[in-house]
Amino acid sequence: MVVSEKAGNNRCVPRIPLQASINYLTPEIIGKGLAIDVSREGLRIESQDPVHIGMRLALVLYLSKDQEPVMIEDATVQWAIGSHFGVKFVKWSTNAEARLNNFFLTGIQEKCDSLLDLMTEAVKASPLTERIDPQATPLEDPQRDLIRRTLDACRWVIGGASGAATKLGMKRTSLQYRMKKLGITRTAPAVPES
Repeated sequence: MVVSEKAGNNRCVPRIPLQASINYLTPEIIGKGLAIDVSREGLRIESQDPVHIGMRLALVLYLSKDQEPVMIEDATVQWAIGSHFGVKFVKWSTNAEARLNNFFLTGIQEKCDSLLDLMTEAVKASPLTERIDPQATPLEDPQRDLIRRTLDACRWVIGGASGAATKLGMKRTSLQYRMKKLGITRTAPAVPES
């Protein structure tokens, strides 16, 4: 089997997982395999019967044991790696198109339902929203306390090498802005009673 590096990695079309028997025919060979996934444009097939890129095939896909097989009159091998290859549909009957579209839409709906179920279970197990505690300390309070403690330690010297701004890793003007915004002002030291 010819190996292609492309191998369908740049797909733009969603695929639906599938496990269905498939026969593929050319004037030279009749191959059997398993259709692994399907899109509106083609199939991925697993088979031990060799194909090569560019090969034109007629496909007989058995979606259900209870129904007639889906006949794809013309498909082209797009890539091949190991025992897997991808085909792109070129020509199919109206009946085949309707059945493939129905299968594809049903598969998409099942995927969406499954994803919705998983998301619902995840929300039940771990709520996405946390309750806000009305008694919680606002973010400004810890900032205000840190700045006030630093100012006190620096004896309210704001600028300079040993000032509060340097200790906090800020510019002097940034610290002054933050102090104004948080309402931090120097209070007069308490006078000891005699």
